[in-house]
Amino acid sequence: MRIYTAKTYELQAEEEKQLFELLDEDRIQKVTAIRSREERTRSIFAGLLLRYAFLRAGYDAACWKQAKIGRGPYGKPYIKGFREFYYGLSHSGEWVACAQDTAPVGIDLQEMKPWKMTLARRFYHETEYARLLTLDGADPCRQAEEFYSMWTAKESAVKRNGRGIGAGISQYVTADDYRKVCDIDSGRTYYTRRYDSVKGYMVCVCSETDFFPDVPENIDMKNWIWREIDVVKSERKKCSEKG
Repeated sequence: MRIYTAKTYELQAEEEKQLFELLDEDRIQKVTAIRSREERTRSIFAGLLLRYAFLRAGYDAACWKQAKIGRGPYGKPYIKGFREFYYGLSHSGEWVACAQDTAPVGIDLQEMKPWKMTLARRFYHETEYARLLTLDGADPCRQAEEFYSMWTAKESAVKRNGRGIGAGISQYVTADDYRKVCDIDSGRTYYTRRYDSVKGYMVCVCSETDFFPDVPENIDMKNWIWREIDVVKSERKKCSEKG
């Protein structure tokens, strides 16, 4: 398994057009439908990080150009024809994250913003809500860390299974140490791993196995992106010269 994180940066309209050359068709359609500039930027960088993970997994740019995104029964995306390439994407605030493995994987990234206990009462299991209540007023920082540890673990499990948060997260109950999450509806247990390598954010990854990297790999996207653009331009020039 590999986990990647990358910080986004503001893109100008002309830059966006150039970066479309690096994205898959599904991502391009998704981005063009987004009106919010910030959301569009996050979506672009998520698509770029997927390309990065695909190339790091040993596939080449020619394979990427042929890549088509399919959808599972519950809408979870996958790349058609690459059965050993599973991935998960998440973005929040100024950051994007990608988990890649040879088996289904889910990842959630959350900026640790102010939150309310009413959210925990609504979405968390009663035992988790009780854990948060024991910290109420005593240690706000610890309580916030616990809240986001629960949230990201649950979302990563939901995303691993492809059902999405709309299917509910209260049935996913986290262990006290956040190393496992149990789906009480099905009785299945999954492994999870938290990462706090990005200041002010919480990342959690969910898998059927307990083989996680020690830390995510932080990618300098700016340098990598423009190297990729240069490669694409060079290939296009070669093709035109041959034609």
